[in-house]
Amino acid sequence: MGAVSTIAAIATGPAAGGIGIIRLSGPVALEAARVVARFPSVVRPRFAHRVEVRVDEQVVDDGLALFFPSPRSFTGEEVVELHLHGSPRLLSLVLGVLVRHPGVRLADPGEFTRRAFLSGRIDLVRAEAVADLIAAESEAQVRAAAAQVSGALSARFESIGAQVLAVRADVEGVLDFPDEADGAEQGLAGRLDAVVASIEALVADGERGALLRRGARVVLFGPTNAGKSTLFNRLIGDGRALVDSEPGTTRDALEARVELGGLAVTLVDTAGLRDGAGRLEALGIERSRAVLRGADLAVLVAPPGAHASYRAEVEEARRLEVVSKADLFPQAEGLAVSGVTGVGLEALREVLLERLGAGVAGAAVVSSERQLEGLRRVLTAVRAAREAVDVATLEVVGGELGLAVDALAELTGADASRELLDAIFARFCIGK
Repeated sequence: MGAVSTIAAIATGPAAGGIGIIRLSGPVALEAARVVARFPSVVRPRFAHRVEVRVDEQVVDDGLALFFPSPRSFTGEEVVELHLHGSPRLLSLVLGVLVRHPGVRLADPGEFTRRAFLSGRIDLVRAEAVADLIAAESEAQVRAAAAQVSGALSARFESIGAQVLAVRADVEGVLDFPDEADGAEQGLAGRLDAVVASIEALVADGERGALLRRGARVVLFGPTNAGKSTLFNRLIGDGRALVDSEPGTTRDALEARVELGGLAVTLVDTAGLRDGAGRLEALGIERSRAVLRGADLAVLVAPPGAHASYRAEVEEARRLEVVSKADLFPQAEGLAVSGVTGVGLEALREVLLERLGAGVAGAAVVSSERQLEGLRRVLTAVRAAREAVDVATLEVVGGELGLAVDALAELTGADASRELLDAIFARFCIGK
């Protein structure tokens, strides 16, 4: 292997701002930074030094410089940060000088975080969470990513891994030393049942937590003139949907992005469902049914007693029934709302958040498809091991537990392939 290069990149966004940061990491980070920043002769670690910044011996800025010696830095390498004024042209000019220094090159996307992972400063789960935190668009996404960055999710994976390894060690002990391990396999089924339950709980949380990452899609549907558009306008705080007493006013799906309790939600208003509609309205109804098929939650909005005719449109697991026009039907039972007066609106929001799993926001839950798929593979292997306890030999049990250990190692990054790492860090921005 060749010498490790020093990488450099602009760590702040491309737009002009009050502050712009250039980051360097590698063996000649401080040496290269001295070319543009006039550090004192003795550089104090983790101290903000005020420095003149020069390009071709001309002063171009007055900023701050911080030095983080190896291994006590984000990447585990020597790291320097230059905090300058946030002119994109200024930052580009200074970066151009830095990358011409021997041993310095422009960083690849996500390379700083990748080096932190490779040096053991963070695991792969926490590395992925860094990208999630940067890309977060809602409060719930921020809280979920922050919980992962803190290592809470990694701790849950480690707990499951420790349980699997402990059971596997006992099984291997019985196989290797049968005379000395009399009765060691007792209680194996119960221990594996407990591991399965732990993984199933994490998978269930992860399936709900996936909505935190991509945002939930909530569709309002039901009969014509049921108050769907009025409710839609009330929920988004805007008058985007046309409202009229004439049935069939809505003839296309209207979408709006809102935030409910910190959860990003795409709310969709659809054409009312009815027989005997004209050609244009019928096209809108067909589009409503297509939109319903992709809904995370479908809200059936109808006046009292009218819900039964529309329940077949969406299975119960994805359906929430709401009684509309509560201002006209004050004695209505169930979740009753009025888009006109706002009655029942807060109760509806609470139920929506509960059904969408917003309670997992801020908790240590799986939010990426890669992690969820990896966890499912672990679960499949442990379930197979549990079944083998009853119908097969301990060799089969041990083999299945070995597959579970391998899947966990890939999940946490302990045994991740280069191709997997390339795919994960490719979605990072340059400078992180």
